[in-house]
Amino acid sequence: MVRDTVAHVGDARGSASVRTARRLSSGRTTGGVERGGTMTTTTGQTEIVELADGVFARMHEGLTNAGILVGDDGVLVIDSLRVPSFARDLIKDVRRLSDKPIRYVIDTHGHWDHAFGNQEFPDSIIVGHVNCRRELEELGEAWRENVIARGNEWAEELRTVDIRPPSLTFDSRLELHFGGRRVDLVYLGRAHTSGDLFVHLPDDGVVFTGDVAQDGGVPYMLDGYMRDWIETDARLMDLPFERFVSGHGPIGEKPALAEAREFMAALVSGTEEAVRDGKDVAAAGEAVTAAMQERFGGWRGFARLTEGVGRAYREIARA
Repeated sequence: MVRDTVAHVGDARGSASVRTARRLSSGRTTGGVERGGTMTTTTGQTEIVELADGVFARMHEGLTNAGILVGDDGVLVIDSLRVPSFARDLIKDVRRLSDKPIRYVIDTHGHWDHAFGNQEFPDSIIVGHVNCRRELEELGEAWRENVIARGNEWAEELRTVDIRPPSLTFDSRLELHFGGRRVDLVYLGRAHTSGDLFVHLPDDGVVFTGDVAQDGGVPYMLDGYMRDWIETDARLMDLPFERFVSGHGPIGEKPALAEAREFMAALVSGTEEAVRDGKDVAAAGEAVTAAMQERFGGWRGFARLTEGVGRAYREIARA
């Protein structure tokens, strides 16, 4: 494990940063963000969006997004996705952009849909927060079995996954210099899991947020730290950036992160009020859902709000 470390990667590109997304082929414009041409893979439709010179978001509607950074001497991938076949398709898309070796894979956190493709990168250094490694070592098998038990369509392939935790970990901050670009891996506290990191590109105004925050979407919260999550969101807002790439959903702009924090604050405060009023967890879920419906009811995944209330309820009751 390393603490507050600066790592210099063997790349020497010095090109200027670009703050507008660029077309890779016959793109289309949606909501002010130019998206690259659609690439069809065996796992569905993906889009590659160039956010800055050599900085790409691989968007996978309804599933998990990834990031690709291309430097002079190598490639850095953000999240290896859910199963080996998804990781192999990700590698195919990397090869559409570059034939350089994939030197690093960054795990934004340890959940299966972000890190269970790690085995397909045997020659890459897997990087993650120290808690991400611990969670994969201690909880990875349970996470796998939980997904299989739900009858997930990838259950059979999940049985074959060799869970590979990060081999390079850090405590609070790891600064990479990759191809002339500064890449800050930042830990800001517990949120979606105990080991969420953010990939911040300060010179490009971009941050990859993993599953901590989405643009207009409700995150999975059953492994979350609900009160801490609000503070982590606030620290994230303090970083300088204009746009963010979430693990799920569309590319967003910074004001959407403020809304994500307000969503979490409303959930927690509403649950606290329900606990004070003596409501049980089911009644708390109904009350918080009713209170948040008008503002957030149109968000993707709003139906899972009660899961978050249950998680917050148990956390508050233990305090």
